[in-house]
Amino acid sequence: MGERKVLNKYYPQDFDPSKIPRRRQPKNRQMTVRMMLPMRVRCAACGEHLAPGTKFNSRKEDVPDERYLGAIPVYRFYIRCPRCAAEITFKTDPKNSGYAVESGGYEPRRGAAEEDDGAEAGAKWRRDNGEDAMTALEGRARDAVREMAVDAVQEEMRSLRSRHALVTQEQLLKSLSNRCVADDRKALQEQEEEDEKLISSTKFRCSKDFVSRIEEEEEEEDFFEACMARSTAMEASSQAHKKQRQATPVFRRKDARARLWKTRARRIQTRLRMLFSWSAAATTTTRRANDP
Repeated sequence: MGERKVLNKYYPQDFDPSKIPRRRQPKNRQMTVRMMLPMRVRCAACGEHLAPGTKFNSRKEDVPDERYLGAIPVYRFYIRCPRCAAEITFKTDPKNSGYAVESGGYEPRRGAAEEDDGAEAGAKWRRDNGEDAMTALEGRARDAVREMAVDAVQEEMRSLRSRHALVTQEQLLKSLSNRCVADDRKALQEQEEEDEKLISSTKFRCSKDFVSRIEEEEEEEDFFEACMARSTAMEASSQAHKKQRQATPVFRRKDARARLWKTRARRIQTRLRMLFSWSAAATTTTRRANDP
């Protein structure tokens, strides 16, 4: 167990590597490879669909006497269907940069595409060889219409390119400025039309459609009389208050002021005494709490 992890091993002096027997392996030897399916395959036996990316323990071998361009080897893979255990064989296709199924299954999309290509080729051959005259005529008519449409599109693209090539930068700026001026004029004209509509819808005093309002003179007179009566009453009350104040002796007013200042001073003294008592109680409490 100690020699299992060492980097260098001991070789005796009389060691001869030529005496070690060599095993001869077969040329077309198969090896087990863990791989993922590179394309979609359908089993020919049970119809099971095998999605690309499905993992298999496949057997890999070289295809004898088959090389692409004489240098690139081709490999064959053997897998089994997970449903019916039928063997499916496919090999690499270097020419198309992909894989091709050999036996046991087929590719659904590639088979349909090959069938469509074959049908199109057969129809073209029948049309060219004149098996069906009407079909050949319809095909030639469709081809002619398609060619005419392609020619029209190409001609339109050429005209657009020639127009863009002839337009200079100054002409482009000038056209843009003219377009902006035209837009401004249009907006101003619309604004003027809206103003005219508003003016025409407004009814002035001098116009024929103006309806004069009948003023209620009686209600205005009553409101004016009420305001005058209220103002006279307020003036009378203010004059009476002024006379009463003038009739009050001066010393009485002074006594009232003195009494007011005394009551204010008493209130201030009471508040100060309460504050002092609260502060003394707080300091006493803190001292008792701090004493051990």
